[in-house]
Amino acid sequence: MGKMATFIVEMLRMLILLVLTLLVLGGVEQWVFKMSYGEEGFLYTAMPGNLLVFFVMYRNYWQFKGWYHSEKNRKLKTGWTRGLLAAALLLILLPLVVPELQT
Repeated sequence: MGKMATFIVEMLRMLILLVLTLLVLGGVEQWVFKMSYGEEGFLYTAMPGNLLVFFVMYRNYWQFKGWYHSEKNRKLKTGWTRGLLAAALLLILLPLVVPELQT
């Protein structure tokens, strides 16, 4: 398979992983919010947090398991990984701590 074909297949794989990750994380967050407050909320700040989690997971793990291999594939540095995950955690927990943001 050519380099362009593997790139296209990898992009499709990335899109499927993104959708699955956002659905799973969003469902878990909605469940926790509903259990905590008795109603579903619009978790606007959780979506960017979930995107950051996906980015870190893809760069540190999933890119090495796919079809497209390049010399430029590298893991994120430890400081970047920790910083992005801390920001993601803050964005995901914000609606649970401050439910008034959901109105």
